Order: sequence, then C-alpha cells, then structure tokens
Amino acid sequence: ANKKVLAVITARGGSKRVPRKNLRKIGDQTLLGRTVQAALNAETVGRCILSSDCSEIIEEALDYGCDVPFVRPSELATDSAKSEDVLEHALHNLPGFDWVLLLQPTSPFRTSDDIDSAFKLVQKINRNSCVGVTRVQSLIAGTVQHPFDGDVFNAAAQKQQLLNASARLSFALNGAIYLIKTSQFQSTKRLVDPDTVGIEMSAKTSLDIDTFEDLKSAAELMGV
Repeated sequence: ANKKVLAVITARGGSKRVPRKNLRKIGDQTLLGRTVQAALNAETVGRCILSSDCSEIIEEALDYGCDVPFVRPSELATDSAKSEDVLEHALHNLPGFDWVLLLQPTSPFRTSDDIDSAFKLVQKINRNSCVGVTRVQSLIAGTVQHPFDGDVFNAAAQKQQLLNASARLSFALNGAIYLIKTSQFQSTKRLVDPDTVGIEMSAKTSLDIDTFEDLKSAAELMGV
C-alpha cells in the first residue's frame, strides 16, 4: 500500500430520500461495507478512514476494518455541508498524506481496481487530480447533472487511451472516485479543476444510489 494516499469515506447519518441509505444492503453487504472493502483492497491506498456523525455508521465501518479517528462535527453533517469542507476537516486531523481520495458509499460497484487505475493514471500522465466519469448519450439541458469536459482516459482498454480528443463523446462525473494531490486541494479547495483528468468507468461501476429505484437497479445488477 502507498503510505501517502489517504482514502476518506464520507457517510453522514441523515439522508432524506432513502433513510439510512449508507447502511442499505445489496446482496449481503451494505453500501458502506462495499466501499470500505474496495478501499482496503486497493494497493495504492495507505490508510482508509471514515468521516461520519452517526454511531450506527461508525460501528458498521469498524466491523469492516475501517479506521474511524474522529466523529464528524454536526455542522459538517447537514444537507448543505460540502464534500470539500468534510475533506478539509479530515486532512486537518490527519496531516502528512501526499494524496487524498474521496469515496462515497453511494457508488457500491466501484472496485479496488478502479481506484488503483485512477492513481496509476495521474502518476503516468503527471496530473494533480482524477475523477471517475461515465459516458452519456448527450448533454441536452437537464439530462446530465454533472457534465465533465476534461481529458478522459479509458481504464478498461489495456493501453490507456485518450477518448474525447478523437471522438466527440460526452461524459459526466459519476461520483465514484475523486483523487487529488493534497497540496493541490489545500490551495484550491476544489475537487475538480481544468487540469483534472477523467477515467472512464462502466455503466455498472458508475451506478450512483440516490433513490429507492437506484437500489432496485443495483439489486438487479447483482442478481439478488
């Protein structure tokens, strides 16, 4: 494991659309448990921690072997709290890491290989940050919440391949991976900037759980 990469799993207690969302199960594992396992099994992650305000979520993370060095302050666990502020709080408590990786349990099919591919990519092409993206049909107004217009590489291809320079494809942030150099994040307080590279992930690994319908889709993908 790379001692300089800190994985921060963000999971607050209060979710409105799907109550106790982070503790919902797909198959025999919770969304949270799946994300903890992906982080712990990634070769590039040096330490995996949870940032949460909820004792039930903290207990679940500990059961899966995740570190919980602090309880997230309540002011950082509201609907309006930003991921950037949560990350800043974690880095303040745990200095000394060169890279920080933000992982959300709402992406249950993101794998340790996806995480390792993102880290290998930023090192190979010398970028400061990488995000998971997924291919979308079009960017008609209202159809894509988080469009991404930077360089995109295909991790599935054996040879890393720049996609959207040659083919005019549209991509969107999938929320599964946010990897950024700590010094870059601390100076910009942004997870995505013009230099950020996207790593293409499949429709399955990009699935984001936001509604009960999404949970149903995930169960179908699992065949449960």
